[in-house]
Amino acid sequence: MFRIDKPLVAACAVAALALSGCSSVEEQSAAEAGSAAQATSAEAKAAQQVVEEATKAVESFEAPGDAVDGVDQLAGKTVYFVPATYQVPVFQAVASALENALGAADVQVEVCDGKANPANMASCIQQGIDAEAAAIITGSIPTDLASVAFESAQKAGIPVVNTMTAPAGPGDPAQYAYLTPDYVALQSRSASWVIADSDAAANVLYIQVTDTPATTIWAEQGALATYERDCPDCEVTVIKANTGQLDKLPSLVTSELTKNPDIDYVQTEVDFLVQPTIDGLQTANATSVKIASMDGTLAALQQLEGGQLVSSEVGFNADALAWYAADQAVRMMAGQPSNTEVAFPYQRMFTAENIDDLDLTPEAEKTGAWYGSTDYQDGFLELWGLAG
Repeated sequence: MFRIDKPLVAACAVAALALSGCSSVEEQSAAEAGSAAQATSAEAKAAQQVVEEATKAVESFEAPGDAVDGVDQLAGKTVYFVPATYQVPVFQAVASALENALGAADVQVEVCDGKANPANMASCIQQGIDAEAAAIITGSIPTDLASVAFESAQKAGIPVVNTMTAPAGPGDPAQYAYLTPDYVALQSRSASWVIADSDAAANVLYIQVTDTPATTIWAEQGALATYERDCPDCEVTVIKANTGQLDKLPSLVTSELTKNPDIDYVQTEVDFLVQPTIDGLQTANATSVKIASMDGTLAALQQLEGGQLVSSEVGFNADALAWYAADQAVRMMAGQPSNTEVAFPYQRMFTAENIDDLDLTPEAEKTGAWYGSTDYQDGFLELWGLAG
């Protein structure tokens, strides 16, 4: 819990009386309360500026690198996609988009589920090595979580694209690439929406995912750091859960709301926590609580549109992320270095102010149209020499 109470001044100092003409303790207390209100308003206003910037859509595609030669020679090769856990809908969306993107070069995609277990993740990477994959793309698997497997891929000369962990890291660009949405920033923006909406006085239940070290970093450096820095009068309670404990989450939420009925906001770290959270809120009869979440899945956005507890969503274009990851893989497979420190731009916040502008259908979700221009697909095909 982060809370800083601003005490009222008990009496005017003699010098203050002389300079300001303060005539009573009551007048000084009122002035102090006015200052506090202004400070809170300033905090909420600053948070609202973050929200307004975050709701903007991407206008057009900007190539992340030079054209790639020799892509037409990759036909028939196979790329392994290893997500940390295939239960998470965003990984399923990325897998489907990878098949579309790499399929344009006649490259096949094999998916191996890491099952939220480091041993399984390492085993999947090894499967790709044994199958002599042309490249391996991982999802939310930090290198230190399966270090031996990553080293084995490097020794085998198999390029690796590490997505959804860090924007950059160690490794030869001819064999290694990094690509990620700015999860820390997305978590921070989600917290900023709560701060703005609550006039910097929220009582927040934050639900954190503990599956990987990456999700811990997103929570601590993103949302929780934002509340502590930008909202001293917010109260924050944290529940920690992993994908193997989702059946317990509704009762944990109900218990917390029963102990603390003043909670008026819940921030879920990712969208697959939303429905168990709603179940817990409904059991606690806390149907006026507002939920802020991250991923931008169709189900969560439909709940936002319908006013069903979800009030804010931050997400990234999973289709675009897959094309960017495919580009990194294609470059290394074609014998060229990857692009280091690629800034992934297709990230956006959705609220009641812009949700009605979206076509909330599976087809629109797949195209990535919610985030702005979708000309990145044609842009990458042109970079790969496959346009037209």
